[in-house]
Amino acid sequence: MLFGSLFNRPGSPEERRIRAWCRKTLGINPRNLPLYRQALRHRSALNGDRPDLADNERLEFLGDAVLDAVMGEYLYHRYPDRGEGFLTRMRSKLVSRHQLSILAKHVEIERVMEVNIGGNQDTSVPGNAMEALFGALLLDKGFDRTKAAVIRLVTTHFDLRAVEQEDRDSKSRLLEWGQKQHRKVEFLINEDNGQGGRNRRFVAEVKVDGRPCGTGGGHSKKKAEQEAARDATRKLGLAGDAARAEPLADAQEAANRPRRRYRQDRRATGGQRHGTRPEGDRA
Repeated sequence: MLFGSLFNRPGSPEERRIRAWCRKTLGINPRNLPLYRQALRHRSALNGDRPDLADNERLEFLGDAVLDAVMGEYLYHRYPDRGEGFLTRMRSKLVSRHQLSILAKHVEIERVMEVNIGGNQDTSVPGNAMEALFGALLLDKGFDRTKAAVIRLVTTHFDLRAVEQEDRDSKSRLLEWGQKQHRKVEFLINEDNGQGGRNRRFVAEVKVDGRPCGTGGGHSKKKAEQEAARDATRKLGLAGDAARAEPLADAQEAANRPRRRYRQDRRATGGQRHGTRPEGDRA
């Protein structure tokens, strides 16, 4: 018992490193350090020898909801004269997997993560860990401290004015491009139940003229479609309104590159097609 206590003491080098990173990045000193260690633990780091350890997927689910709530309230007060459509699109951009991955890179989250995959295999893993950290922070410090940490991170590392310049969401931009170019754009949604049904996740695929051009996932169908549309617009070269699309063959080749984790090693079921009508600003 004494040996175990010494081995797991808070002053171990690994735990000191995580505490220091949390102080620098989140501005907090963790009370429940195991929560943060779980948030930083990808399932690839687990093996049968430690069934007592949990991966970060449940905390990722919680962090996703927290991030939506925090950014929703922040944008509501920051833009008092803007309508629901604009606020929804801004939030969608700021909480996207792409932005979270950028944020994770800025704060060097991989220095404190437990992960056992190749560096080029799954670019969504660091961004997922950021969401899981927000979930751990909520459970450890409460909503107000979590809100302050999230807003500080977002406003420090992202230029909201630049985000405003791209008012429309990726799905709307992609659909508008399809209409102008006389291309058929469709979204295929699959439901992914995760490991043992613990986390409900949706996987979306974008097809242009029947050819796959992008994939994405999230805890809602809408978020999965936005991630897939963002992936497709990047591969098609639709960075702005005046951008011209690359040949569909190039986009299809890009779409066939290694997928994120939910395309690599999970089974998707369902196959439900969703309409492709963009949402307007209802304000």
